[in-house]
Amino acid sequence: MKPIYKVMTFNIRVIVPSDPFVWEDRKHWIAQTIDQYEPDVIGTQEASIPMLRWLEDRFQATYDIYAVNRTTSTEVGEFSAIFVKKSTFTIGEKGSFMLSKTPDLIGSMGWDAHCPRICSWVELTSKDATEPGLRFFNTHLDHMGQVARKEGLKLVVDTIHSKNEEKPLPVMLTGDFNDYPESEPLDVLSSMRSCYDLFSVEEKKNTLTFHNFEGGVTGSPIDYIFSDDRVQFVSTTIIRDSFDGGYPSDHYPILATIELKK
Repeated sequence: MKPIYKVMTFNIRVIVPSDPFVWEDRKHWIAQTIDQYEPDVIGTQEASIPMLRWLEDRFQATYDIYAVNRTTSTEVGEFSAIFVKKSTFTIGEKGSFMLSKTPDLIGSMGWDAHCPRICSWVELTSKDATEPGLRFFNTHLDHMGQVARKEGLKLVVDTIHSKNEEKPLPVMLTGDFNDYPESEPLDVLSSMRSCYDLFSVEEKKNTLTFHNFEGGVTGSPIDYIFSDDRVQFVSTTIIRDSFDGGYPSDHYPILATIELKK
């Protein structure tokens, strides 16, 4: 029996007072979404310090969280936090790097980026194993700089290759890439598999993921789950659930069921 897991990517939207749905409501909707779909691993984007504190407290019984601030501040910043279900995996080696020419320098900005961008990764060992069986990366590409998106993805791919030369493992990559599937920056990932590869041409017309709190289905995604060829996508769902007429975020979370090849 090959191991089957559920992986989610979820841009949870920073706290913006002018948004139509406020964090004090949304945080409960986000929690309900996670509780309902029970992903084994979640790559989140846009968690700020107060958001992360609340989520850490809310999920302390069920998820371990690895998160590094993209700035050196203890008051502001954002995290590409990774949530790992305690009953499924334990976290082994882990790390974070900036999407810049100085990846080890926290807070550094790359190329034409509008703000600092970070990628975090973890090695995961299933509860019935003694060695890691999956390396999981999560990031958030810049919303302004196309060069930063392309070069940032190149850096992520180079890091994946470097880690695999040291210790080969199946790889997954989640994130908000702020670009469409046919865009030039995403060509960097041509050797990887996309969770949307399972969709027909017709289905791909309704893969909108950023909806600006307005809902809807027609359009292309900017949120993704990718894998290498040692991971098989079994199913992909764009979760469009609403709560009391509101949405947990301005992005839909994406859930993929995956199978690790032996």
